[in-house]
Amino acid sequence: MTEMVRAKQSDFEEIVAMYELCKADLLSKEIYQWDETYPNREYLADCIAEEHLYVLKENERIAGAIVLNKWQAEEWQEISWQFEESDCLIVHTFCIHPDFQRQGLGSTLLRLVEEHAKARGYTSIRLDAFAGNPSAWKFYERKGYEKRGEIRFTFKPEGHQRYYCYEKAI
Repeated sequence: MTEMVRAKQSDFEEIVAMYELCKADLLSKEIYQWDETYPNREYLADCIAEEHLYVLKENERIAGAIVLNKWQAEEWQEISWQFEESDCLIVHTFCIHPDFQRQGLGSTLLRLVEEHAKARGYTSIRLDAFAGNPSAWKFYERKGYEKRGEIRFTFKPEGHQRYYCYEKAI
């Protein structure tokens, strides 16, 4: 059975291990969107404590994770969004465990997020995707997310600062 549930403190070490595997997997593909500063243990612990981190469970094993909240990077203010900020759910740190990739679970998790947002009265979902990760941004575009613009995270290393911003009506 596949389900999206709020992460529990007891899931913490498994979640951290999964994100570390995902970071290593991205690096092996020369995709430099995550590093030792993000997402890190402290960030993940805070997300669990604030009840913003959700996990995708596949037969009781954590197969993916995602952070859902209302926080938007300051750089996002440059974007011409279609919907009001107050009505949007924001997606952060979406990942699927490398052992579970290419099985459709990314699509499943995104569909569950959309159902979650709709059930809670949000009008849209917003997210950003690293420009150097074409698999990610093509995935969102196939799922109906509209590219609303691009931003630069200047705190990231040179050459790894460009991100595309997406939005989808729910």
